[in-house]
Amino acid sequence: MTNSGIMFCRYHKSLIVIISVITIPFIYHSNLKSNDEAVGLGLTQVDLSNDMNGWSTATQSKTIEYGKWTTTMVNNPGGGAWGGVVDTVTTLVWEDSRTVRSNEFIRSTLAGGEKGFTIDSIQPFVPNDATNYTQQGVNSYLVSPRIDLSRSSEDHFIFQFRRDTSFNLNVWVGKNDGSPWHPIWDLEQGNNEGNSSVRSVSGGYNEVMIDIDKSIVDSNSRLIANGFANEVLDPQSNNIYFVIVAKDYASRWIGSNSQNLQIKSIWTPSYYEQDGPVAIEIEPIISINYELDMVTFSGAVGKTYEVEVSKNLKDWNVTHSFTLKEDSETYPISYFIQERPRRSFFRLREQQ
Repeated sequence: MTNSGIMFCRYHKSLIVIISVITIPFIYHSNLKSNDEAVGLGLTQVDLSNDMNGWSTATQSKTIEYGKWTTTMVNNPGGGAWGGVVDTVTTLVWEDSRTVRSNEFIRSTLAGGEKGFTIDSIQPFVPNDATNYTQQGVNSYLVSPRIDLSRSSEDHFIFQFRRDTSFNLNVWVGKNDGSPWHPIWDLEQGNNEGNSSVRSVSGGYNEVMIDIDKSIVDSNSRLIANGFANEVLDPQSNNIYFVIVAKDYASRWIGSNSQNLQIKSIWTPSYYEQDGPVAIEIEPIISINYELDMVTFSGAVGKTYEVEVSKNLKDWNVTHSFTLKEDSETYPISYFIQERPRRSFFRLREQQ
């Protein structure tokens, strides 16, 4: 689909197994460094002081072929009027292949004591007597917890990185449910349609800031224009994951220098249900208006309740059950009792 400009990214099904929702709160910590712009955007810094704070890492495997070929000069006497012609002949001496797997991101202590993530390129393995190998980049993935974009229309994603040149960086967004991931930022592509910026900061790091809402809207426009309307993402979804993709293109020759990438100072919108409303248990209430012959039931929307009726407050019978669609609903008393005794009592219980 290169001619459409659309690229869906899938990776090995064993890579990410975090479909289940895990609510992991952010914890503010005194050693976190402030970022006034991020705070102004309503973002929260990922606290890596104790653990990975809900982030996970995944890898990719590739098979890389290598071998030795020799080229010799062979005189071809059938050169016609111009005499002999020298041809080159390439001969395979030996070949081999190896399936390699990218390294995982590791939570590490960086310069200055700040916690972050680091990753190294894979161990070089192509012997020096080989003349060639098929270079293939291998990806490593740093996957966020479930992110809630429903609280703001100006969601951004900010992080800092320092890399050796053999690493490229991408950012994907998606549902992490087996559907395609959507690339929204590529370091090597520069401005990325004006939805991102990269600036130099202290310590040799660069800071990336991505406008998530605009990136998703632009991605959706391309998808719709190319016939993939069923793949669009809701920019106000509370079920989105971010993926930082490290692409390792380091030299595979034995003796080559290891390449390194560092990620730190990650700022995201709120994790799902972070600082969300605390669930309050609502007691069901019954209000009876005998003059209007009406009874009103109040409780929690979506809860199923049983209506119990008694003549003597000792013997109770369930007459109806219903699920509240609003916080209160009113019915005629006759709906629950056909022959009204001199006295009747109602009570409401949540169905177990």
